[in-house]
Amino acid sequence: MHQNYNTEIQAKKAILIGIKLRHDIHSEVEESIRELADLATTSGIKVTCELIQTKDAPNAAYFIGQGKLNEIKITAEQTKSEIVVFDADLSPAQTRNIEKALNLVVIDRTGLILQIFAQRAQTKEAKLQVDLAQLQYALPRLTRMWTHLSRQATAGSGAASGGTGQGGGAVRGAGETQLQIDRKLISHQISHLKKVLRDVEKQRRVQRHNRAKIVNISLVGYTNAGKSTLFNVLTSANQLAENKLFATLDPTTRTVELPKNQKVLVTDTVGFIKKLPHQLVAAFKATLEEVAESNFLLHIVDASHPQIDLHIQTVNSVLQEIGASNVPSLVVFNKTDQVDEEFLFTLQIKHPKSLVISALTGDGIQELKNHIAKIISKHDICLSISLSYQDAKALDYLYNHGHIVSTDYRTEEIFIQAQLPRRHLKLLDQLLVNSTHIVQ
Repeated sequence: MHQNYNTEIQAKKAILIGIKLRHDIHSEVEESIRELADLATTSGIKVTCELIQTKDAPNAAYFIGQGKLNEIKITAEQTKSEIVVFDADLSPAQTRNIEKALNLVVIDRTGLILQIFAQRAQTKEAKLQVDLAQLQYALPRLTRMWTHLSRQATAGSGAASGGTGQGGGAVRGAGETQLQIDRKLISHQISHLKKVLRDVEKQRRVQRHNRAKIVNISLVGYTNAGKSTLFNVLTSANQLAENKLFATLDPTTRTVELPKNQKVLVTDTVGFIKKLPHQLVAAFKATLEEVAESNFLLHIVDASHPQIDLHIQTVNSVLQEIGASNVPSLVVFNKTDQVDEEFLFTLQIKHPKSLVISALTGDGIQELKNHIAKIISKHDICLSISLSYQDAKALDYLYNHGHIVSTDYRTEEIFIQAQLPRRHLKLLDQLLVNSTHIVQ
């Protein structure tokens, strides 16, 4: 049996394999395989059992030992399982060796996550990004039995990208084996997708430039931390907010109104996870740049999850990987309706600069908005303006983009005291044709 990356795995039974190596902490290994079970369920796989292999180091040929391999074979027969999912990244050779030994489909952690992303992708851009990640993952795993895979993947990617209909004939050379042709097909399509996604990157940069006049806040966090639910509450949007891993792949941006007439853009982003595949990080470069180019980050953490510290650490690691570690951020503990007050008190002592909310019940949302407004206000300037009645557009601009502290209507002018984000001062100056202002 060979691994078919696009094999229909939904509703099929699977055995999960956790790996504990010499320096691994057992509780973290157990938590990781529980997360793998959630990933499997999200992809539609039915988990029959979970096995953990303890080894000093991975086996070069099979990753696991021969004894565990035999145990898996017996367990698969007893449970009628068709798939083995490893909580680790396997080399192409290890995958092939295990499949040959067990006569079962073998999927590693990266392969499973890619499957979920493929199922979740809805927009053209997301499909392009997933196609690229899949093909990059598939290329070193090609065998002569993968012929149909390369053609399917190529056709699927071409459809997603509005491709040129290039097929095997465009890359076929005399005397080449089918495997060589397959490799050239996939390599060709990878190059094509990278070019298309570079164009997407350029479009996103233009969009960010056009939005530069308003503060952009990105919601980041471990997958299923409740980012989309919070996004809906803040923006009154109807974004998909499922209790599933990777419910959101495409960044969505909406305007949020804050106290003192302040407005910010809030962007919901893809959730992070431990061992996030590098193929996805590379493929989703344009999307993840939204995070790196933000003015501020709200780091959403599931307060009810037993591995809070690990989730925070994982998110911080991913932020560093995508070049966003220097963006100012605020930790926001969500799902506080699922924990007791004593635990919340402990959390806030450990993370004194954090906020606690429940996006589901609305608790703490107003405090969060006030806190964001306070942060934004630090970049505001105070103005005293003797405004001519002829400069009515400037007054409208102040009301729309700033906070009016006081207004004194006089015979020939309006004396205004106001707060205004510094980035708006230049545009205000252009509107003050017959007026003067003093920055305090």
